[in-house]
Amino acid sequence: MVLKVFFPTCCASADSGLLVGRWVPGQSSAVILAVVHFPFIPIQVKELLAQVQEASQVQVAVLGTWCHRQQEPQESLGNFLEGLGAIFSHDPWLQLCRERGTRFWSCQATYPQMSNALDTHTEEQVMLIFYDQRKLLLSWLHPPPVLPDCQMGDTAASTGGLADIFDTVARSEVLFRSDQFDERPVRLSHWQSEGVEASILVELAKRASGPVCLLLASLLSLMSAASACRLWKLWPLSFIRSKLSTCEQLRHRLKHLSFIFSTEKAQSPMQLMRKANMLASVLLDVALGLLLLSWLHSNNRIGQLANALVPVADLFIGTLLFTILVFLLPTTALYYLVFTLLRLLVITVQGLIHLLVDLINSLPLYSLGLRLCRPYRLAAGVKFRVLEKEAGRPLRLLMQINPLSYNHVMHAYRLPSCGCHPKHSWGTLCRKLFFGELIYPWRQREDKQD
Repeated sequence: MVLKVFFPTCCASADSGLLVGRWVPGQSSAVILAVVHFPFIPIQVKELLAQVQEASQVQVAVLGTWCHRQQEPQESLGNFLEGLGAIFSHDPWLQLCRERGTRFWSCQATYPQMSNALDTHTEEQVMLIFYDQRKLLLSWLHPPPVLPDCQMGDTAASTGGLADIFDTVARSEVLFRSDQFDERPVRLSHWQSEGVEASILVELAKRASGPVCLLLASLLSLMSAASACRLWKLWPLSFIRSKLSTCEQLRHRLKHLSFIFSTEKAQSPMQLMRKANMLASVLLDVALGLLLLSWLHSNNRIGQLANALVPVADLFIGTLLFTILVFLLPTTALYYLVFTLLRLLVITVQGLIHLLVDLINSLPLYSLGLRLCRPYRLAAGVKFRVLEKEAGRPLRLLMQINPLSYNHVMHAYRLPSCGCHPKHSWGTLCRKLFFGELIYPWRQREDKQD
């Protein structure tokens, strides 16, 4: 059996020390998370690992030693690192080394406890896989669909293996919070976040978000209670409320805002992504509304529209008065034809606006922007590139993230739509036009009836 060792690329130039990570027994894999540097006290390292295990619920341990001989000229360092296996006992015990003056790596996996019990030297073949710790920490793995030429069990097993690697790095975030320049008894090498000032601003925003969300959630709950009052269920108000699309849009947006400013923490990345998509949709809706108001307000366009509509109305009124004096039937027909066309035009424009609003409400804008700017955040799987394949040396691979396709992003993160659609079929519409019945605009899906 080949033992797979996942090594972060950010630690390739780190000083010699101990390899800290998690052993995945079901996959015969070891995920290296950080390198502990000299000098250190073993009891302090064990205390740090115990704190990380308690906070992240990940079985973090010392899995072996790391020797960077390009920076360590002492030949006796290798013997010293081999002696650390007696202090931090673990099966298997990894000995990873980057040789001096060459691009080659060496990696050995031994079983000290098993060797002592059997009085034999047990060693296993190792495959070294490099990964980008930052991308793997920030990404979320989506399970790939079942391929037609493979069984469900095989697909689930491969997905579970990758999920364990992604989950180990994501849950060990508490280990990456310590900076390499901090005054700590244990010095680590791992991925470091950039920009201390940005981190301070982010922390201040996180602390201020709690009271702001609590205040907004209280205001939204008051609005929800006011909208649920029995006064709105009386006949005139209920009729007006059911016919105005603005009320339906406000009710829909009220549900979105209540979900966005909820004080409960997102339980999964899917729920967090849904909140972000709703927030982006609300912000785009507000921006388009303000842009429309500014366009109407500039250059007195509202007055221009009024001046354009008043002469048209006077023209229709004069024509109707003239035709009343001549013939009654042409007058009625002309009246019905003109205002029916205007009614259909208004309903068509209103339907197009409904479709646009429904598209804005349901489009996962945040997820699409994340896929465009940071495609590694939405991972559909991984691919491997061979870095080194030499006889007698461990196979070295580079693990890269395959981003989720735009079609899958739309399918996975699309928000529920309002469901606006024409109330009447084409036959019902023609019948109402022939008999002169009133045609109502578009309605919600739950109110569909013919």
